[in-house]
Amino acid sequence: MSEKLSPISRALVAASYMDAPKARQVLMLICEGGMRETVKPIVNDPGAAHYEKRKKFIDRFHSAITRSLDYARHETLRNIEWHFIDTRRDLVSIKSASQNTGDDEQKPSDRALRTPSPDSSQSKEKKKSLSSRLAFEVAPFGVFLASVLREEQVVTITRAGQALFNEIGNDDTFNLPDKTVENFLKQRANLLANVPDEIHRKIMDAINEGLERGDSRRALMERISGAFDVIQEGRARTIANTETAAAFNFARDKAMREAGVSQKKWLFSQSPLIKEHRPSHVEAGGQTVSIDEPFDVDGVRFMYPSDSSLGAGPEDIINCHCVSIAVA
Repeated sequence: MSEKLSPISRALVAASYMDAPKARQVLMLICEGGMRETVKPIVNDPGAAHYEKRKKFIDRFHSAITRSLDYARHETLRNIEWHFIDTRRDLVSIKSASQNTGDDEQKPSDRALRTPSPDSSQSKEKKKSLSSRLAFEVAPFGVFLASVLREEQVVTITRAGQALFNEIGNDDTFNLPDKTVENFLKQRANLLANVPDEIHRKIMDAINEGLERGDSRRALMERISGAFDVIQEGRARTIANTETAAAFNFARDKAMREAGVSQKKWLFSQSPLIKEHRPSHVEAGGQTVSIDEPFDVDGVRFMYPSDSSLGAGPEDIINCHCVSIAVA
């Protein structure tokens, strides 16, 4: 779960993980500022500093995902508009035909508008089929989403690796073999393969609910737009956080090895996005191991934070902002 915190709230969260002298300094700055929300907290914690470095990449990922969702949103809303326009046109045609025949016993409008009862399986199947026609096409959406994520992953890997070099005073240019990067990208693509279908199902469910309730055109469009908003602020942000962390830590690990670093340390991140931090990740803060050895976080092994190659599951990785730093 994540939420946006005010500057003062972020400062208090950070202060709770500092040693006493630094915490008192932060509290004093807040008090001297008159508890104004405009006061920018001064946080010297390394974990918070590393989070700030990756924040702009999180925003880039979220922006890319949002573009993909916007295209799907527009496609779906357009389909709904056309559906109501065509339905109205059909009703006008049926009404006109009925008036011309004068058949009061069984008017065309009666035959055309007669539908199964709402509880019948035939009616539900018809609405399900309609929702699939009104929702965006999932295949093109999936291709575009994968493409924009890949583009951001490559940028993040390059810059995060170079940032590690800069941290340790290495003047070389960070560069990974294409095959190494490609393997990482394929792994992440496999983990995200079900996301397009998952989003498509959520939108279809929203359409079905609107049809069941007999929504007007405007009501149905507002319902669908709201469903996209929820996805954008929920699932999309989670993906942005997680993919940024995965690319960042992968690049840092490779850069440490390339630079000849012998030891690494787990650094707990003071991310203001996380309301409740994982206790095991907090306790792992400061754990130092050889560059070739995994971290042991309450029995779960990671070569670096966000690494899933040794069996860490989504519950250990999603929305994690921890980072490993070079020790020697």
